[in-house]
Amino acid sequence: MAAEILIIILVIIVAAIAFAAFTGALNPLYTTKSVYVAGSAKIDTLPQPGGLKDDVLTYLPEAGDAFYLTGQTNGANGTPVTFNLISPSGQTVVPVGSSISEPMYGKTLYIYPNSSAASTQCDYTISQTQPTGALRPMTIGSWTIQMIDENVHVLANTFSETVKNGVNSLPVAGGFLGGSSSQFYDPNCNPIIQTVNGNITTSSTGPGNMTAAFFNGASSITIKNSTGLAFTGDMSISMWFDPSENDTYSSSGTGWQQLIGKGQTTDAGTTAASENDNYQLFQLGNQLLFEWNAPDGTHYQAITTTPTVMANAWNYVSVTDNNGVLNIYDDGNPLTLNYDTGNVPDPESGQTTPPSGSVSLTNNNAFPVNIGEQNYATDSSDAFYYNGYIGSTALYNIALTPQEIADNYAGDTA
Repeated sequence: MAAEILIIILVIIVAAIAFAAFTGALNPLYTTKSVYVAGSAKIDTLPQPGGLKDDVLTYLPEAGDAFYLTGQTNGANGTPVTFNLISPSGQTVVPVGSSISEPMYGKTLYIYPNSSAASTQCDYTISQTQPTGALRPMTIGSWTIQMIDENVHVLANTFSETVKNGVNSLPVAGGFLGGSSSQFYDPNCNPIIQTVNGNITTSSTGPGNMTAAFFNGASSITIKNSTGLAFTGDMSISMWFDPSENDTYSSSGTGWQQLIGKGQTTDAGTTAASENDNYQLFQLGNQLLFEWNAPDGTHYQAITTTPTVMANAWNYVSVTDNNGVLNIYDDGNPLTLNYDTGNVPDPESGQTTPPSGSVSLTNNNAFPVNIGEQNYATDSSDAFYYNGYIGSTALYNIALTPQEIADNYAGDTA
């Protein structure tokens, strides 16, 4: 009885295939085999300046069918294949292999972050040449290489390798701001929508041809609220900027220029209730100011005591909150801070530790991130527009180490 049932099922399957073939209903993809590529993946550890090391992924195609990489401009023969990289945090990036040429087999492919100053954290490269010089480090942990056969849209092969020499985290958001072709991404390399307010122009005028947006003193950028942009624990702001001026600060408001912040300013009053900031970074004349709201609603400020901000020159500023300890760096150098409460900065407060003992940020999911204008200001007198260029910008949910900050500075990146 069982044998008879199997024969009937087989006859039905054969009849269905014959019908599909004669009527043209059979998709040719169903009869096409996936590309076969035998190869091996490894980690290549490369020396870096200062005695450091960075890992890059490698893949050696050893034998199999002809294939080429999507985006390849030379010798595109065989089956198109896309290399996907899955990071330890689950981020998917697609490295660009435009420089690859035939023959593919027998040549090691190096897969690593693009180190150009005009690249973002989502830009990766595939090359047949081992990279040299300072590299943008990869995230420590298990990385997966996926080879996708684009003819039949299936996974042709996959490999996993562990990066041991690199950094602890990629930014939760980062890239370049402003303009229709700007690139600002979340951790999954999805574009973050930016709303440009006023006139902002972009050009490759930053260090190392970094993309930079020019704010004219009456323009700003708003980034829609996202939980990934708010912080309550360790965090970092990493930003390049070139201000047109560094006018002397006064309590009346001259010399204040907002760089980036998340929160709301409701009026020009001086009480803590008029500001509700998760974080806010200002250029304060030739100094820097970071302010935030604590969970009890108190509004705090940290002000650098040393004049370091140069006008008409590129400055690299980093702010880190490491387990409640705040640091502000200018061009990789840590700065001495004074602390104060209230809305009007007092650089001469003399308070060298946070009034509450440590920095504790209040999550504020109700408001967007603003660049170039004070946090969601509802009063024009509170706008404190920025005038000048802003280049590569990144937000982290970890505290960058001094070495990571120095690497960003040396590599013209954030």
